[in-house]
Amino acid sequence: MAPRTAPFAPAAVRVPDASTAAGPAQEATLPGLAELTSALACAVHAPAVLVTVDPTLEDGALAYGTGCDSVPRVVLGAELLADEMRLRGVLAHEIAHHALAHGRGAIHRWQIASHVAGGAALAAVIIGLPVWMVLACAAAAIGAHLAAARVQRREEYDADTYSVQLLEAAGLDGRAIVATTLAAVPQETRWYRLAGWIGGSHPTPDARRRNIAHSRRALVLSIRS
Repeated sequence: MAPRTAPFAPAAVRVPDASTAAGPAQEATLPGLAELTSALACAVHAPAVLVTVDPTLEDGALAYGTGCDSVPRVVLGAELLADEMRLRGVLAHEIAHHALAHGRGAIHRWQIASHVAGGAALAAVIIGLPVWMVLACAAAAIGAHLAAARVQRREEYDADTYSVQLLEAAGLDGRAIVATTLAAVPQETRWYRLAGWIGGSHPTPDARRRNIAHSRRALVLSIRS
């Protein structure tokens, strides 16, 4: 099934791919989704947000951009259309990632450093350099990866916090919506909860809920044309 793409701007909403099948509940959700997207786009001063509904993502979502234009893009799993509360929370979270300029800056530099150091460690093994040099490069790669993961976890916290503000700017109960959305996130394995999160890109659901409860403010960077 092909994704259904809907570019939402404050003044115009359309679904160009009319061939994509959708159930009655999903079709009824789309106008509300368009209105919410417009409200959230206005809250972050974005001229438009391009939303794609992709059945293959199930109840997942992602935010991304392209080098061709400055329009923020969000892909939502089709299953989210059946749960209005989670749909609102997930959409606000992904738009918050865009508004806060996540995935760029420090995280990009740490990821590059990790790849370079990892490549250097592999090269050192191949050409037969001393073991201490191999270990040093490997340690640098691991350290850079852990630093990048920490930045990513911080970005998730900030996106949760800012999504509350965005939803409230749209006239909704942001705290209740985000709390409900996080309550539906599957619990991580015991190993991840104990120590695995240190190298992971996402905090545990419990940690994210505590972050919302403490009302930590996010660094706000608006999208502007």
